[in-house]
Amino acid sequence: MSSLNTEKWNRILVRFLLAFSFWEAVSIPLRMLFFAKFYFDPTLKLMFVPITDVFWLGPVFSDLTFTLAFGFLYALMKESLPQGLVGGFLVGILVSILGFVSPMLWTLSLTNFAPTVLVWVWVAYYSLFTISTAVIYSVGWKEDEE
Repeated sequence: MSSLNTEKWNRILVRFLLAFSFWEAVSIPLRMLFFAKFYFDPTLKLMFVPITDVFWLGPVFSDLTFTLAFGFLYALMKESLPQGLVGGFLVGILVSILGFVSPMLWTLSLTNFAPTVLVWVWVAYYSLFTISTAVIYSVGWKEDEE
């Protein structure tokens, strides 16, 4: 594992800006698409707030933090990860399974804190986020080193 020099920082930050801007452009329509069914469900009405009352700094800061942390981890481990588009998909799927699917399976087997369908829609939403971020970080990285 090599240290993070200026070139690596530049690669991390450029990919971070690409991943973050891509996801922020896609996330609001995806949130509306994925969670609209639950917003109009009368049994879940207390769980969701109207879109005009959403404090958007929270979701944006969450996306920013995840994208930046994932970029740092990817930069530090990229020598041992698969490269290219297929490698990005594989890393994204594995991180999604480890970070979202398995904890939700475990949590839902112990508690029933939210409707199962809502939890799996949330897992699918964040899995798409993770896969797209992993693909953006993995594509073309090796070509930059030469």
